[in-house]
Amino acid sequence: MDGLDLFLMRYDAVHGGFVDELFSDITEGQLRARPHGVNSVAWLIWHASRLQDAAVSRFVGDRPQAFDEGHWGPRLGVERRDCGPGMTAAEVNQLSAAVDLAALREYHRAVADRTRAIATALAPAAWSEVVPPDLIRRVVTDERLLVDAGRWVGEFWAEGRTRGWYLLQVGLLHPYGHWFDAMVTRGLLGVGRG
Repeated sequence: MDGLDLFLMRYDAVHGGFVDELFSDITEGQLRARPHGVNSVAWLIWHASRLQDAAVSRFVGDRPQAFDEGHWGPRLGVERRDCGPGMTAAEVNQLSAAVDLAALREYHRAVADRTRAIATALAPAAWSEVVPPDLIRRVVTDERLLVDAGRWVGEFWAEGRTRGWYLLQVGLLHPYGHWFDAMVTRGLLGVGRG
């Protein structure tokens, strides 16, 4: 098994069955709920999908985001372009209440398909290429990926990260952590594993 095979094996598990579990045996109201102020399942899936779309599409694949190509803003019922870090509790509440849940599942699938395609097409040597920090800063600003309170994420991204780092960090590690956050939210709502 090579590195790409390993990545895709874990990627498919994280973005296939695990996400399907998050949507199973749960009501629409529960998907939007924030028990004890934790993030809603809907917000967590939106956030991880937006962040992955932006970082993998723009920094690894050097192409437009699926969000833009698929005109996902109107389809999701969400007017914001950012990825979520630094959002206020009121903004998280608003997005959780407004996001179209069927479109959110479709958007997550579109992002997963995009990431899989980019990873598969990436030449082995390209995994080690550093994404230029000035490109990251420009894209973050021009495409309004972060709100002011979340600008630290852009600087974190601009610390000489490789294309492979983005695939592993925002394709696997970041969503994996948030899917477990979503399991906590489900548990607080009394919803067991799907």
